[in-house]
Amino acid sequence: MIRKPGPKALSRRQGTGERPGVRRGDPERAPHIALIDPIWAGHHPMYFGQFAAAFLDLGARVSGFCPQPKAGAREIELAWGPAIDRWSTHPIPPAKRSLFNGRFEGDPYHTLDRWQQAAKAIADAAEESGQPIDAAYFPYLDTYLRFLPLPEVPASTIGIPWGGLYLRNHHYRDDTNPMLRAARLLAKGDALMRSSLCRGVGVLDERFAGALESHIGNPVTPFPDVTLAGLPEQEPELVRFIREKAKGRPIVGLIGLEKRKGMLTMLDAALQAQDGGLPTYFVFAGVFDRSEFEAGEQSRIQEIVGRIRSGEIDHIHFDPEAPRIATEPDFNALFRSFSVAWAAYLGFPGSSGTLGKAAAFEIPVIASRGECIGQRVEQFRLGATIDEGNASQATAAIRELLETPAERDFEGYRRLHSPERLRVVLGEWLEAAVPRR
Repeated sequence: MIRKPGPKALSRRQGTGERPGVRRGDPERAPHIALIDPIWAGHHPMYFGQFAAAFLDLGARVSGFCPQPKAGAREIELAWGPAIDRWSTHPIPPAKRSLFNGRFEGDPYHTLDRWQQAAKAIADAAEESGQPIDAAYFPYLDTYLRFLPLPEVPASTIGIPWGGLYLRNHHYRDDTNPMLRAARLLAKGDALMRSSLCRGVGVLDERFAGALESHIGNPVTPFPDVTLAGLPEQEPELVRFIREKAKGRPIVGLIGLEKRKGMLTMLDAALQAQDGGLPTYFVFAGVFDRSEFEAGEQSRIQEIVGRIRSGEIDHIHFDPEAPRIATEPDFNALFRSFSVAWAAYLGFPGSSGTLGKAAAFEIPVIASRGECIGQRVEQFRLGATIDEGNASQATAAIRELLETPAERDFEGYRRLHSPERLRVVLGEWLEAAVPRR
């Protein structure tokens, strides 16, 4: 029988019982999965660990490929436990920015190069271990598609069954211009998913799953947007500092100071809250990248930071020099200190792990209405929605969330986006990719 990790490792996982569809058996006959992600930033490390843990619970062996294999090993151990000869991590070159727009999603040269690099890494790992790899999974498939609409590529490179999680599939909105739609589909590279070796892909935003499946002719499954909810053994110093500064006031928080996350709108709401006598403390945490903001916006932010440092503003935490929050448990400890979580993003149609964190710690959310996040907030009554970029509505919503109790379906959201659900959908894919012997 496959050995399980010890009690300490099991305590880190999302439950220790048998899960639906779990494959148990002789490790010598276990399917061997290559888990591949060439990006190591943002949510990528956490997803790497979660997908590896899911495949391991399903009875597979896992060879993980990422730019930082030691960090990848830590993520898998945090999510599942020690290797015990069931998993290993290996280096793969980090994704390079596109020649076109500076994004990771690619261009014809870099996208093809990633498939070739994946093929070499898989072959090298199989030769080194003496264990052939049966199938490959890409937790961020997007970077293996862009500008490469050629279904033959997977067969001519990795040559094994494959699948992946496709995040940016929002070009399947209804489009009145057929030529523009056709151009977008070509640029996105979706035709590559018609590969004869593709055993299905997942999407986080379920709204366009049917349209994507019709286009590629392979199964498309809505996936849960899983997150970790573990906490550190001791409360981090940053959290203690913020609690002290808040002085008992409810905390409205955002982690990750990106323009697309509506940071400027939240900053306006913070100033309006002070003018309106709303006793709150606003936390802007994580890395601040000045280059995302125009010169005038940078000047305004710097002026506010100066007023915070001088003591003129005492209801905002904003450190423009702050480093990335070191670990997921530290992130969770800070998030749990919030009374209201900010998810009122700008021009962002997709899913967000912020809702998973909010549901885990039962914290109401403010979101922009109209897209995936806003629709889920309304469906599960997770908080309030506002017009995108409307600081006045945000301030009013914060007041209402703090002053008016409401029934929220946090449990329903947790259930739909649980690690258990991830194991169900990955188990279905695994059965299609490597049928039971």
